[in-house]
Amino acid sequence: MVGQGRKKWARAAVCAAALMTPLAVSGCQSGTNAGGAGSGATSGASGTPVASSSPATVTSSSGRSTAASSSSSTPSPAPSELNATGGTGLTVSDGSSKVLMNGQAVDFGTAVHDPSWSPDGKRVVFIDGGGNLVVAKADGTGRTEVAKNPGGQKWSHPTWQTRKADPVNQVPALNAFFFASTVDGTTTLKTVTVDAHDGKPQELELNGYADENAALPPLTGNQWPSAAGQLGAAVYEHDNGSGSDVYVRDDYLRQQGGLSIKNAAQPGYVLLGKTSTGEETPEVVFVRAVNGHRHVFLSSLQTSTGGDRPAPKDLTPNATTDCVEPAISSDGKTVAFSTPSGVEIVPADGSKAPKLVTSVPGFPAFRAGS
Repeated sequence: MVGQGRKKWARAAVCAAALMTPLAVSGCQSGTNAGGAGSGATSGASGTPVASSSPATVTSSSGRSTAASSSSSTPSPAPSELNATGGTGLTVSDGSSKVLMNGQAVDFGTAVHDPSWSPDGKRVVFIDGGGNLVVAKADGTGRTEVAKNPGGQKWSHPTWQTRKADPVNQVPALNAFFFASTVDGTTTLKTVTVDAHDGKPQELELNGYADENAALPPLTGNQWPSAAGQLGAAVYEHDNGSGSDVYVRDDYLRQQGGLSIKNAAQPGYVLLGKTSTGEETPEVVFVRAVNGHRHVFLSSLQTSTGGDRPAPKDLTPNATTDCVEPAISSDGKTVAFSTPSGVEIVPADGSKAPKLVTSVPGFPAFRAGS
């Protein structure tokens, strides 16, 4: 099944050869699988510092700690872990307290899961080590618990939903988070305002399109939401137990939405520019199984029940391992995804092969203005 609501945060360790040669071709770059063909692409390294009896430790730019040797013999050089996030706008979290960004490892003082950045890139929302919804500044300071997990729930993949006020159409401004919540095996979408402290998340409203024959969206099995733009629009994955599809949720003049892309999971969403009709063009990246592996696809998004459905573009056609957890930059030019060998980026137009950016597998997210 393509859909997968939560990832495990204990990723398989990256092999020493990949660490020593961080620019090696990975299984998502060509037919040569340097990274292996394991299915653990949705799992993440713990990021726990290496234990040592030596009193000195050194933190690398990848966020890992390496122990200084107290032996009189000449120590072997530690493997060099790649962190080429500088200048990319990309951030990578592996479930530890450290998030890779701008070529550095920023310590947030708590575990960081599924981060999503504010539209201006100044703040980030994530699920902390206690399963709570937390927002913080980009440097890891100013942490605020927006909502405390009451227990018995698994929260995941928060996204930042914004909408400008439109006095002409009497549409109020909106600044909220929504995320997936799993209770006793049932997953639904919940929402809470950004400025809440110890807030009480509510069920997210899901209505169908206004068309007479449009079906109502399913209310359960929904996960992996991703919002973008200034109109409150979003996509999310619906897992029906035997497969997954991507649904769109429009929340402007009225809340409506429905099925958009079949056989798709783990969507990432962006709204680009203006078309001739004055509307923004939505694009979505998602995961789909192809020949035994998960590939990353890009598609223009159909937001109504009419018109021709665009053909998705496979950005990893030569993948020999799983390519998962895709994210797309705010300008729509770059797509990032995770593999067992690390995180890679690829041009959204498919003009170049994917390139390894970090040798530490993790959850990629783009931060505007960085």
